[in-house]
Amino acid sequence: MLMEYRSFANWMDKLKEVPEEIWLHPIKDDKWSIGEMLAHIKAWDIFVWDERFSYFVDGSSLPPQKVDVEEINRNAANDAKSGISKTELIDEVIECRLVLSKKLEEMQREIWEKKIQMGNSEITLCEYIKGMVEHDQHHKIQIENFLISKGIKLIDQVV
Repeated sequence: MLMEYRSFANWMDKLKEVPEEIWLHPIKDDKWSIGEMLAHIKAWDIFVWDERFSYFVDGSSLPPQKVDVEEINRNAANDAKSGISKTELIDEVIECRLVLSKKLEEMQREIWEKKIQMGNSEITLCEYIKGMVEHDQHHKIQIENFLISKGIKLIDQVV
């Protein structure tokens, strides 16, 4: 699971091939652009490290808290549109993912298997990372379908 999570960085690096003119173009009406999606992925990687992983390490239940998902997503979208270059944003997202992957890799096996209470269910760190990988795949498919609609094929992209 950790290898899949880390390997997403390789795919994101290929997004440097995306033409500038579509980088911040919404993939559909009322949807984010590629740049906004990557900033969103970075924002959530940071959030889960700062706000979730210590509970897995401690084996303690996650206290009930209201997470302002819309604010996190809005800030991420604004980050993508702040004037940061495509390459700089991609490099930041990749660096964040690789640093987080390294920290996760260093965690002891029992931390990966320990269940903690999150809301009304119990979850292991492995299951949590699996959810993040599925989230990555959701955005990867959206991005690749958008690129295909524009006649763009990334290296190694399956059509």
